[in-house]
Amino acid sequence: MSLAAFAFASCNDYLDRTPLDSNSDATNWTSEAALESYAWGLYPNFSGYGSGWTRGQFLSETLCDDYCSDSYAQPTTSAPSSDNTWSGAYQEIRRANILLNRVDLVPELSEEAANHWKGIARFFRAQQHFRLVQTFGDVVWVEDEIDIDDAEALNQPRTDRVQCMKNICADLQFAGENCRHTTDNTVNDMCAWALLSRVALFEGAWQKYHANNVTEASYFYDLAKTAANKVISSGYYSIHDDYLSNYISKDLTGNTEMILFKVYSHTGEGAKVTHAHAMQGWSNSSSKSWGLTKSAVENFTFANGLPIYMGNYSDATIEEVFADRDARLSLICDPTLIAVVGFAYNEGINSSTGYYTDKLVDWNDYGTPTWLAPYNTTDAPIYTLSEVMLNYAEACAEIEDLGGAAMSQADLDKSVNIIREKHGKLPKLTYAGKGQVSVNGTVITSDPKNIENISTLLWELRRERRSELMCDGFRYEDLMRWKEGYLLDFSKNPDGYRGASIAAIEAFAAANAGKGIYVDSSMETIKENNFFDDKYIIAYNVTVNNRVFDETKNYLEPIPSTQITLHPALAPNNPGW
Repeated sequence: MSLAAFAFASCNDYLDRTPLDSNSDATNWTSEAALESYAWGLYPNFSGYGSGWTRGQFLSETLCDDYCSDSYAQPTTSAPSSDNTWSGAYQEIRRANILLNRVDLVPELSEEAANHWKGIARFFRAQQHFRLVQTFGDVVWVEDEIDIDDAEALNQPRTDRVQCMKNICADLQFAGENCRHTTDNTVNDMCAWALLSRVALFEGAWQKYHANNVTEASYFYDLAKTAANKVISSGYYSIHDDYLSNYISKDLTGNTEMILFKVYSHTGEGAKVTHAHAMQGWSNSSSKSWGLTKSAVENFTFANGLPIYMGNYSDATIEEVFADRDARLSLICDPTLIAVVGFAYNEGINSSTGYYTDKLVDWNDYGTPTWLAPYNTTDAPIYTLSEVMLNYAEACAEIEDLGGAAMSQADLDKSVNIIREKHGKLPKLTYAGKGQVSVNGTVITSDPKNIENISTLLWELRRERRSELMCDGFRYEDLMRWKEGYLLDFSKNPDGYRGASIAAIEAFAAANAGKGIYVDSSMETIKENNFFDDKYIIAYNVTVNNRVFDETKNYLEPIPSTQITLHPALAPNNPGW
């Protein structure tokens, strides 16, 4: 049974099962099929493109410097009474622990099968604990099926984050070593290694940049490198030439980059059950779309592989912005269009920054029953080889930076250089000695924006990660683990809310006046319908909505106040809260 099959057939079967809390163990756990059926109930934890009108992980970060949402958002300012992340994660952890504790009840189950299903349970348990640690830091590690109404069992002190993350990594190592290698788009050994590379990389960075703990940072970076290499060296996956097909395909089956993906379908396509999303609709509707920022656009290199500060870059026209650039930029953002409010494309498209982000739009779908939200049916990547390769390269460079084994050309060639060549159509990076990198013999100089004095090698790997995973839901957590929250602060990073230049908008409006493609409008009208500073369109009225990031507390969310009231052992709350 595949992830696709669950979306269309298993939900009702799972919900109709005898409740596990009704002394039904003797009747529920009679075969391996029962374990599989129960496990399908954990798969909705993969959000993908979301469901219905609800966004998933893609193009959904309201706190981000890659794109600006249609409305202003700011970091949390006061501790909430409740938080769905907290309560939802612990509910899912309980469900995973139920599966883990029931495997041995199945009669005549082989050791191999038992370990596979224990691995599946521990995979999902790790996934949810990781979600909690990313959000709250120290949290309660739970390895039994504690009832959510059991106040005494829940009133435990929080587990130190390092120990909790080591527990998470141990769960994923077990899953990687014991889960089967399936080929039917279900959680398998490679999914576990992929998630472990993500988890360990996150904590390695946290220990380095927040805790200044070289020993623990090295421990986690080594785990990330090893886990990523398991996937890369497996030979099961490969990077192909068609970057955009990873995001706008109706069927990702057979896509060589996909380790796991989420399947969508609609009755209009012959499916028996509708399971569709709205990501395409969010982009192509008359509502203001989430436009790329000046910061994001300028992250992409020239086609020669060098950063734009090492050449002659101009944003005076849309043509100059996109000329001779990393191929991914024109695939993520429309290179022919500036869509500002008041000069909207007649289809209704308009953007918060003028730059129109259409990475998730399948234009071949235009006019079909699945073109509009919430009936979009493109499949969503969950774990991909490209992310794992980026995790590998970053871990290698961080290990070198901490005094461990040096990065090698082979490390670059088996990871980011494949992505650069296939997706970006860029020349490869060449290792140029500790902390240094070059392209075709030209050593990349320090980026003027690198105020943290990070090695050029690490900085360029971060650039590559940002370009490859633009809009994929990684940016906020990357900024948090690198301790770069200042990039969300409008006063410290104005390019994080700026978009196209006024000069480019004026030139575009003049070039397209009278063509009937766009709403003919004067610059005066355009300026009345948008916000501007002296040179650029800006997504928000920053005189009123000036986002501030508090370095003393905004890297972690507060524990919900009601939880601390009910379970005093959770106190004290996170710093600053």
